[in-house]
Amino acid sequence: MDLKQLFDTQLELDIRIKKEKGLIGTYLLPEKIIALQVELGELTNELPEVFKFWSNKKNNYEKALIEYVDALHFLLSIGNDINYTIFTALKSSNKNGTTLEKFLEVYELITSFKISLEYDGGPVRGTYETLFNEFLNLGRLIGFNEKDIEQAYYVKNETNHNRQSNGY
Repeated sequence: MDLKQLFDTQLELDIRIKKEKGLIGTYLLPEKIIALQVELGELTNELPEVFKFWSNKKNNYEKALIEYVDALHFLLSIGNDINYTIFTALKSSNKNGTTLEKFLEVYELITSFKISLEYDGGPVRGTYETLFNEFLNLGRLIGFNEKDIEQAYYVKNETNHNRQSNGY
């Protein structure tokens, strides 16, 4: 996966949105963290077999991939906001566990990242890198491969640019 290209592509979209919405210089990290949490929830909801023990609904992997890359957009945007620049291949998690456990871990890591922002000199980049790694590991655990993730990201990125062109 070409992480540098993903971050650069996201930066182009972020700059465009900020210019067109008059938000240059506005601190948007809290909004992006909430958006990431919302998209992660939407992803979870497309995989009811993970947590809806009361339901017979089946996982919708096609819609889940769309929600996954929606979350990826915000995760990349957050990385750009904190000037994250380590674009090497990220580690696979050696932890065993269920998809549910990985979702819970990613939610916890988002909270840890948010808390690290509140403390001057907090481990923001390290916390972000761990969050990013585990988000990618969640995708692998769900069954998404890097090629599918990248392809879906670029399709959705184009959709997001089109939305901006149409007054979204």
